[in-house]
Amino acid sequence: MRGDPASALLEILDPEQNTSFRDYYTNFNIDLSKVIFIATANDIATIPAPLRDRMEFISVSSYTPQEKEQIALNYLIPQELKKHALSPNEVVLSLESVRLLIEKYTREAGVRGLRRVIAAIMRKCAKKILQANEDKPQGKRGRKRKIVIEPTNIPDFLDKIVFEIDPIDKEDAVGIVNGLAWTSVGGDVLKIEAIKIKGKGNLKLTGSLGEVMKESAYIAHSVVKTLLDEEVLIPKKKKPKEGRIYNLYDLHLHVPEGATPKDGPSAGITMATSIASILCDKKVRADVAMTGELTLSGRVLPIGGLKEKLIASFKAGIKTALIPEKNYTKDLKDIPKEVQDNMEIKAVQTIQDVLNVALVNH
Repeated sequence: MRGDPASALLEILDPEQNTSFRDYYTNFNIDLSKVIFIATANDIATIPAPLRDRMEFISVSSYTPQEKEQIALNYLIPQELKKHALSPNEVVLSLESVRLLIEKYTREAGVRGLRRVIAAIMRKCAKKILQANEDKPQGKRGRKRKIVIEPTNIPDFLDKIVFEIDPIDKEDAVGIVNGLAWTSVGGDVLKIEAIKIKGKGNLKLTGSLGEVMKESAYIAHSVVKTLLDEEVLIPKKKKPKEGRIYNLYDLHLHVPEGATPKDGPSAGITMATSIASILCDKKVRADVAMTGELTLSGRVLPIGGLKEKLIASFKAGIKTALIPEKNYTKDLKDIPKEVQDNMEIKAVQTIQDVLNVALVNH
């Protein structure tokens, strides 16, 4: 009961030991050398490194909202109706209500949570039908009531909305940039914010950032300072006698939802755009989102989880998404047609390409 599955798997997957694996429950040796073990995981980062070395990985991307709709309509709803002894004539979930369940009540790569909320609705429907039947006079009882689930009456069956991707800001702002993030339950849009305070050029980071993400912020800071030195970036209010503008201010960079740990290099260009915006007093387009790792030379490197990130940006109302050129040439075929048709996806090679699109120059 207190066993460590990782330790057992290490022994099982070791070809030197698995021919005579000792099972301490049955207390005899078992030959596991020709057995294939299949496991699932939402996040492989939590698997110990020695165990990862002994495993082969098959990456399965998350379902799109449209795929979840079809799974719900063709499989989940009929199955849950049968489980709760209900007929399709007694409970009907409209397409709009299914979409609302997917967008506001679940956030996951698969459909396990979606099945759970559909089952909760079915239980309450069954109770309503039985109670309505009990209230009828003796001799007139019979299950003839029909319940139609619409977006307007979903709150009667479920608690308040659980998840919501915030829509983008309507107005352009200085220092606030839409970044795209990957999570184990799909994509998300993170707003990265920066402010400047009179100081000596220090950089402060907050928002529960991991080590890799902190390093990305320092790289972004150095890249923007280089662009200012080379006068590729020119501040609106230039004061030549006071020295470089980045030496006159301390910067505070924050990623909201500070209680949620965040890590990874893909926010590099987002952080650089936020720093450039605040130092140059130039607004960032509110309808633009971006993802990409940044190098010290200003190149944009490819990232993972592009499909989930672009689906999240589409849900948030983003009009233009900036992605690394290698992702554009390699991964664009995997992006749902609905997302590509309703959003402009641009490939970027350098941080200058990003700033040319994201910063408002007037």
